[in-house]
Amino acid sequence: MTTKQLIISAVVLFFSSLVSLAQDPVATLQHKGVTQVFYGQNSFVEALTAAAKGDTLLLSAGGFTTPAAIDKGITIIGSGHFPDSVSVKTRTAIIGNLTINKGADSLHLEGLYINGDINYDGASSINYVKVVRCRLGNAYFHSNSTAASKNNCSYEECYIEGSIQFYTYGNDLLVKHCIINGSISSISANAVIDGNIFLNDYMCFVGVSSSAIRNNIFFKSSINIIIYSGSSNVCYNNIYVGNLDYGANGYGSDNYGNIPQADIFVNQTGNTLSYAHNYHLKNPEKYIGPDGTQVGLYGGAIPFKEKGLPSNPQIIRKSIGHQTDVNGNLPVNITVKAQAN
Repeated sequence: MTTKQLIISAVVLFFSSLVSLAQDPVATLQHKGVTQVFYGQNSFVEALTAAAKGDTLLLSAGGFTTPAAIDKGITIIGSGHFPDSVSVKTRTAIIGNLTINKGADSLHLEGLYINGDINYDGASSINYVKVVRCRLGNAYFHSNSTAASKNNCSYEECYIEGSIQFYTYGNDLLVKHCIINGSISSISANAVIDGNIFLNDYMCFVGVSSSAIRNNIFFKSSINIIIYSGSSNVCYNNIYVGNLDYGANGYGSDNYGNIPQADIFVNQTGNTLSYAHNYHLKNPEKYIGPDGTQVGLYGGAIPFKEKGLPSNPQIIRKSIGHQTDVNGNLPVNITVKAQAN
């Protein structure tokens, strides 16, 4: 989809969002330059049925019925998961668990509040699934055999209330710049776990081996077991509230241990997710990663996006008249801004 098409879709979605405040949510489907609009709580299901591989589906703010499964490689972008993500002061909510099935290679999910878990079909190979700037419960990857592997899948800039459980044959898995309330489990090799915050005070990794664990922040402060039943991980440039832990046969370098939790962030307390918290480092210059940027959410080439705004163009200014003019026209002035990421 071109930038022009995305901007037009953003404007369509804005007016759809106004409608959704008074009535129902709206799904806007872009297929080969043609826009189709669906209305109502079932609009996500209807638009998904009409979609083809490579299409883009934009969801307004509001609550949507969850489809039985997603089995197409499309792009699905909501308005965001923060309570004030968009000008209409609400978010795109998917009501229930989301299932990803065979055929969903190259699926992209962004800007969604998923009121449940994401489940991947264990009998099928599903690759290149990317989940960005979403909030969800748990993510369950399953592979019944090597023929059902999950490769090049990622979670980036997400709020995860539970855990990511891979239980999978797969390679090149990525978890980056997420805030995780639970743990990551069952990875045999070749994962990159980079720049995340692990809020819990129990084991953060269970059965994770031969992976790169870098630039993360671990709240665990009691028993010194962060990596359980895993081995041969490379751990570097992480911040530990407790002691350093590299697991069996692990290697670590340039890590920061025994850092009081109260000294890490600008504004954060406890061990649960909160939109009220500020996860910027108090002293970013003290905790530097291998690329020369700060560890945690705001390091790297593409830092964590404030308030989880999705990457599609956003309406930044609008002016709508209160009444029509003498010719029956309603004056409307809208400014839409494309985003770098």
